[in-house]
Amino acid sequence: MKPYALLLASIPVLCISSCEKTRENLATTGDVTFARNTFEALTRGESDVATKIDWPVFTSLGNNLGATYLALPTEVDKQKFITAFITQFATSFRESGGTVENFTNWRVVFHDKQKTEVAADSPKGTLTVIVAERDDQERVSSITMSP
Repeated sequence: MKPYALLLASIPVLCISSCEKTRENLATTGDVTFARNTFEALTRGESDVATKIDWPVFTSLGNNLGATYLALPTEVDKQKFITAFITQFATSFRESGGTVENFTNWRVVFHDKQKTEVAADSPKGTLTVIVAERDDQERVSSITMSP
């Protein structure tokens, strides 16, 4: 076999692994943008952010809101719960002196087929936002803050 034939034979393998890595990098970059945009929309109290949250499993700052959401008997009750959470989140964020500009260095700290953990640094600690996909829809399933 001629030397260049051997080289050409290895190109598909290189392309497959390189293309897969590029696809993963694009996905996780998208997750960082999605996590950041969702968090920032929550801090502003934007009602349309509700579609970006996975309510049945959602946890926020140590509270299992998904369990509360699932226990609500009607869709009207669930919608009121969502609206109240978004409003309260934004109000608490503002009243505590929080600003979105304080959250820097947005990055992926963990990624697998189930989820991507996105972190950002702030003077009060590290924010972690978990982005997961369910029903072919990307949603935030958890927001935590650690010192």
